[in-house]
Amino acid sequence: MTVSAKLDTAPLADRTAASRAKIPVMQPLLPTAEAILPYLREIDANRWYSNFGPLAFRFEERLAALFGVNPACIMTMSNGTSALSVLLRALNVPAGGVCVMPSWTFAATAAAAVEVGLTPHFVDVDEASWCLEPEALRQQLPLIPGKVAAVIVVATFGAPVDVARWDDFTEATGVPVIIDGAAAFDTLLQVPGTKLGRTPVMVSLHATKTFGIGEGGMVISQNKPLLHIARQLCNFGFTANREIVLPGVNSKLSEYSAAIGLAALDDWPQKRAQWAQLTQWYIEAFAACGQAGLRPWLHNDWVSSVCNVYVPSSNLDTLIEQLGYAQIEARKWWVKACHQQPAYAHHPRFALPVTERMVGRVLALPFSVDMARDDVTYVVDRFSSLF
Repeated sequence: MTVSAKLDTAPLADRTAASRAKIPVMQPLLPTAEAILPYLREIDANRWYSNFGPLAFRFEERLAALFGVNPACIMTMSNGTSALSVLLRALNVPAGGVCVMPSWTFAATAAAAVEVGLTPHFVDVDEASWCLEPEALRQQLPLIPGKVAAVIVVATFGAPVDVARWDDFTEATGVPVIIDGAAAFDTLLQVPGTKLGRTPVMVSLHATKTFGIGEGGMVISQNKPLLHIARQLCNFGFTANREIVLPGVNSKLSEYSAAIGLAALDDWPQKRAQWAQLTQWYIEAFAACGQAGLRPWLHNDWVSSVCNVYVPSSNLDTLIEQLGYAQIEARKWWVKACHQQPAYAHHPRFALPVTERMVGRVLALPFSVDMARDDVTYVVDRFSSLF
């Protein structure tokens, strides 16, 4: 089915739209001050504010229990981008090497590689999964100039990534892999095979994610020695006896961030149910809209914090303008692919036809955890009426 936007459609401004409040593309919702307060009082009593405090360790222990892993398999950091760069340091990748990654990702993926002296090399994603696939990448490795020091795989918008397949990739090629699972908190909980292997998975705990604490990140892996080194690196390289044995950085999670994390864990079952309900409302609304060519990147098995819709043929800027007239905020979530951003445009890449199609055809619609069903129906009705 060929779908094209009605680019000559008059602005969708009418009495109904004018009377509605604008529906934002996203409104993060973190724990309330009241929910965090008991943990803040603990900080006051402990007078311990950072440097692996008791709340930070308790937060990691509760995360480990939620994911069903040994606490030594999880560590938290100040943010997801720092977690990626610390993992690259912990893997002891040689500076000056190449870090292979998709261009269909947020700029943080490339920024983490550049920060440790690696050169991003952008490769295309799979048309169906929107992610890198290990078998395809193994065929491309010999064609990449320079020493391939590492691969960063991206779990696009929380898409499942089979950790075991990337463990096998490293075993066969000798190239270490990190999974940038920034949006994959719930995926790791819900989808078998995504959670635990030797390949480390970074999860962002940014406010915009399904499980957010403002700023933060976590890493999950069964490679405990790697996480031990990463923990040292994120604290300037200190050992327990205060010797600095590695050239580290400061990426520790503060007690205040851990307090928000503990309150967020208290609320997670309810919040997860809200995300699942919102996802189901959108799936049902799109099924009823009669536009089979419009495909939302939503799944019943796992939840994300964004609703990106694939539009087979369209002018996204015009769609965004038209939806704005209807009091609906929409956006191109990453604005551009990494290789199209000025900071990374000079880095090497292969042909990226799938990525470049995605840039012109993937649009984010409003998706906030406390949206009403009426708002979801209104958004999908107005959006689908443009086709």
